Amino acid sequence: MSPSHSMKRHQQRNPKIRSTAITFYLWVAFAVVAVLLCGHVSASSESGYRGALPQELDGPLLAPTLRHSRRQESMEEQNYYGHQRLSDFQEPARWNNDCLMQLQQHRQQHQQQRLPSSSGDWNHQHSSFQKRGDNQEPRIRGRSAAADVATGPVVPPVVGGGGALPFYNLAVVNSTDMLCNGRADICDLRYNQVTYPATHNSAAYDLKYDCQLATQTCLKKETVCQAQSQNCTAGWEVRCTKISNTCLDRLPGWLHWLCGAFTSACQSTETVCLGWEQICTSSLDVCLLWGSACLEVIPAAALPCLWENQPGHTIAQQLTDGIRFLDLGTCLSNNNTDLVMCHGNGLTRAIGIPLDSVLSQILQFILANPYEVLTIEFNEFDGDSTAISRLIVAKLIKYFTLPSGELLFWPRSSLSEKWPTLRDMILANKRIMVFMSDTYYAIPEPRPAWANQKDTWKKDGFSYSSDDTMPAQLNASYYDWCGKGAPTDGSFVQWQQIDINMGILAPDIIDTLKQGKIPQVCIGPLATETNYAFLDAIADYCYPRWPYWFRVRVNNYWDSDVFKVANRFNDLNVARVKAGQGNLITPY
Repeated sequence: MSPSHSMKRHQQRNPKIRSTAITFYLWVAFAVVAVLLCGHVSASSESGYRGALPQELDGPLLAPTLRHSRRQESMEEQNYYGHQRLSDFQEPARWNNDCLMQLQQHRQQHQQQRLPSSSGDWNHQHSSFQKRGDNQEPRIRGRSAAADVATGPVVPPVVGGGGALPFYNLAVVNSTDMLCNGRADICDLRYNQVTYPATHNSAAYDLKYDCQLATQTCLKKETVCQAQSQNCTAGWEVRCTKISNTCLDRLPGWLHWLCGAFTSACQSTETVCLGWEQICTSSLDVCLLWGSACLEVIPAAALPCLWENQPGHTIAQQLTDGIRFLDLGTCLSNNNTDLVMCHGNGLTRAIGIPLDSVLSQILQFILANPYEVLTIEFNEFDGDSTAISRLIVAKLIKYFTLPSGELLFWPRSSLSEKWPTLRDMILANKRIMVFMSDTYYAIPEPRPAWANQKDTWKKDGFSYSSDDTMPAQLNASYYDWCGKGAPTDGSFVQWQQIDINMGILAPDIIDTLKQGKIPQVCIGPLATETNYAFLDAIADYCYPRWPYWFRVRVNNYWDSDVFKVANRFNDLNVARVKAGQGNLITPY
């Protein structure tokens, strides 16, 4: 029997084989078509942020893009503050319009099966809701909860004909057990009745000494030396003991830069300030040193020791860990056309990441966590205040404008207007408060209603502890201040703030530097010494003596009791409001 005849007889005996093969090839063809239609974008809810990259856009960033949260692995809860991790956010992907329409049709077909469940299919997409255990399901902003139950979440249609997609506006369900910043009991407290965990110099990490500015200033022979000398005693959060004007003679040449770095910022005697002026104006050799060997002569450990307040912890990581107040210092760069984060000013400043990077990290967090309220404060700055204020306002508008034209910031029409509750802010999707230092006054009129001048409302702890260089001094400053208590004449009482910030005190600082070593006392060790029992004791003593504590701010927040203290304060804040003492917190 021939092979062909045998195969023919075999196929006749097994007619199912041919049918199965045809079915298999049809499925393969269907799969190929589906892949071509959808491109590389998966319709799975596991996808990350989607839309155009921020650097590719002009104008407001949110308007032309679709922001979509992804499931994140949650860190173990060490406090009440719920969040989603952002450290593993991936590169934004591009949506394919055909895939989007398929997703819309799929959701419309299955919306009735999805919403009635007690936990909701959204739980596999938004892990923070499930983790918080309040069965909250997102809805499209501007729609009532009843409408959502009837129609379910709907992805906004494509606009602009094949362009980037609009912002996917996650929202929340208003309920009695809704969690605001991780707690249900503070949702109906006003913004100025809640205490927020904060970081000092939040973006002071991965810094570099600004050698370019120092070199340019020196070579231009600008009249800065005398001004630096006159301002010497004003200082800037780095305190030192008396440093002899013979600093240059006692230190090796490669450490001469430290003479200026310390003496220009310390609060000390006139001799020190005159010593700085002498060093500053000595000769062109100083300029050449900056230009040729600036980065090389700075010990690697100097920056984290003396300048970095949150080393190794990005803005995204801080927000993920539960920080809800960011303290940002800004400096002009690129011929006054851009802003970077910095610590210090003038010839002693160290610069970090661009402001754009900070705002991008905040944006990703705020989109992924619709139940969280944040505060951004633009505090210290170096450069022209008008230029800085214009750049800050422009960048805030660029990053946080919704497609509707509204901003994610809460506006206030007057000083007498009551502050909103956290629930108000969350339901209105205006979940960011903005405060500014003196740059506020440099904003051209009319100033935006969402910008607040910080000193109008808040009292910085640093204002009465700036001279403190050791824990005992800081302790005495807070006990003296808190012991005075709030005024009883009916005048407005500023919001109080615990700021555990100290400078550097090393009695043998010259000998230490002479040996080519970094001072024994740095920002990190000082923070560790004061961030636990020391902070707890100040908190216990000070809380009952003032009507409202707005924030608790520390260096090296991960090595501290900042969350413990903030939560304890909020327990007491809730009790005050329930006892009818809420109006004591502020007259507004």
